[in-house]
Amino acid sequence: MTYYLQKDLGVQGNQHFCKYSNGKVYSFNATELCQMSVEDDSITGSGRTTGLKSGEYQDGMTKICVYDVLGVKQALRIGSVELCPLSYQF
Repeated sequence: MTYYLQKDLGVQGNQHFCKYSNGKVYSFNATELCQMSVEDDSITGSGRTTGLKSGEYQDGMTKICVYDVLGVKQALRIGSVELCPLSYQF
């Protein structure tokens, strides 16, 4: 399916975060602009896909957990004192 850019969430560290019409946040290299649309065929079964933790960083009073979901980077924002789960269902 094709999903369209809803909001450019900006650059944090070496990642550029972009929110799309499927409600997901994708990350790209910080030197890249948000793509106007993304193709995501990861909707299978329950529509949820497991991502494996690939990194994390502090963002003010919160922490961003970065996951690799079938080759696509996605992010989860949690409290700054929480631990990022090793995997997460998107």
